Amino acid sequence: MRGNIAITTILATAFTLVSKTWAAPDPNFHIYLAFGQSNMQGDGKIENQDRVVDKRFKMLATAGGCNNRRVGEWYDAVPPLANCAGGLGPVDYFGRTLLKKLPEQIKVGVAVVAVAGCDIQLFEKDNYRSYNMPDWMVGIVNGYNGNPYGRLIEMGKKAKEAGVIKGILLHQGETNTGQQDWPDRVKKIYQNIINDLSLNADEVPLLVGEVVNADSGGACAYHNEVIKRVPQLIKNSYVISSKGLPQKGDGLHFTSAGYRTFGERFADTMLKILGNVSVVDNGSQGSQGSQGSQNQPSTGSTSKINDGWYYITNTNSNKYLSVRNGVGANSQNVELGSTQQKWKLTNNSDGSVTLVSEVGDFALDVSGGSSDNGANVQIYSNYGGDAQKFYIREVSSNVYTITTKVSNGEKALDAEGARTSDGTNILQWTDEGKSNQTWTFKSAESNNGSGEQKQDNSCWSTALGYPCCDTCVSVSFEDGDGKWGIQNDDWCGLQKSCFANNTCSGAQGYPCCKSSCDVYSSDNDGNWSIENDDWCLIDEAKC
Repeated sequence: MRGNIAITTILATAFTLVSKTWAAPDPNFHIYLAFGQSNMQGDGKIENQDRVVDKRFKMLATAGGCNNRRVGEWYDAVPPLANCAGGLGPVDYFGRTLLKKLPEQIKVGVAVVAVAGCDIQLFEKDNYRSYNMPDWMVGIVNGYNGNPYGRLIEMGKKAKEAGVIKGILLHQGETNTGQQDWPDRVKKIYQNIINDLSLNADEVPLLVGEVVNADSGGACAYHNEVIKRVPQLIKNSYVISSKGLPQKGDGLHFTSAGYRTFGERFADTMLKILGNVSVVDNGSQGSQGSQGSQNQPSTGSTSKINDGWYYITNTNSNKYLSVRNGVGANSQNVELGSTQQKWKLTNNSDGSVTLVSEVGDFALDVSGGSSDNGANVQIYSNYGGDAQKFYIREVSSNVYTITTKVSNGEKALDAEGARTSDGTNILQWTDEGKSNQTWTFKSAESNNGSGEQKQDNSCWSTALGYPCCDTCVSVSFEDGDGKWGIQNDDWCGLQKSCFANNTCSGAQGYPCCKSSCDVYSSDNDGNWSIENDDWCLIDEAKC
């Protein structure tokens, strides 16, 4: 079984985007750092209600591999927030509760670094190297490049580029139960964070959560008396009560319902600290842009391309605008590829266009609705927001730039670094008319006169009254129409791209990975990753 396989090789890749200019942080983007052990990592079952989040709630990926997330990039805050081994935790409903009570122009971001079972020593920057961790912990720690504290600081610096750090959350102590020097060690870590990120301790409070309380049968409940001493040592710190929160029966971990309430308690305390929050007028629309704006782009006039299906080719590389692996899923990356992929262009009344991929009802999308240079380009469920609207401008015969509405047409789709290889990332960058920013459109319409393109990967099940699956879930049923999966307790159609070039059949009773390519372990069966909190065998044909 995989549970007995020693994890010996961890490949943690941090995709660092080197920017050429720096945009001012958005003062209306409130960001919180969080760290700790298993309860901060999250041990609750992620239920359907937890998968739906406000677009204003963002997470900074601190460990790669989950839902195709890349370290150091912003995503919708869909759990798990800490790493692939995590579940629902207190930070999930901390952010959601804040948004319910803050002005709608405020966004909330979180960066969570947590390691189940770890001692506080793992976050001591001068002492973590001597920590003797068990084998099962190695994979999680290496997911943070072997240094969780270092990763927290790295992400804190990136967070400061996007917004304003408003607070730090901590839940840890079970492994250090009863140790009287624990508050002093927490104080030192807090001071290190403040100093290493050049923060003002008077403006950035520390919120510390209690372990499972005695009234709920907490196995480490007496450590709460130690936790209560933290405000005596750290002036701007607060203890969040766990009284009455249900636990899973192990005396250590809260239930999903407990985490939701715990998160609300963290948020209620933070809201009291914040007081009356005013929206800062920083002379811009913020990184989300303005939904429904009818403004034309500020750089030149737009060109009209008729509605229909097109192959879109980069003039520098002569390669196609493509969805990674041809898999339809929220936040799936967009890149250059040698294989043709079709996009459905639809003109909008405001002069912009929407581009929907052949892999399903997923539109080309600027991640997070950001107007910043370097914002990643992905696909996301088609909802019609400004992040999914683009301007087409002809620069020569059948050669166009594709600029983004969230930047008011000032930034264009850009093949990163002017590279030409398959897999080159597509991002948003100031429109300079260079060849890595220009594209051609070739009609992909069929010649049957119907005017509608028949797609191999289209969402075929919608005609039968069912949606297509958001991701390549397991096949639950197959009939003459196709292969069916189950999502949200209902049938969904599996797109053909889920089975293209699928040479993986799983091993040792574990399935193949649907989309993850990050290697967490290797053995004679191949390379292993983690999806849905369990091992999966990496499909090398997709990676």
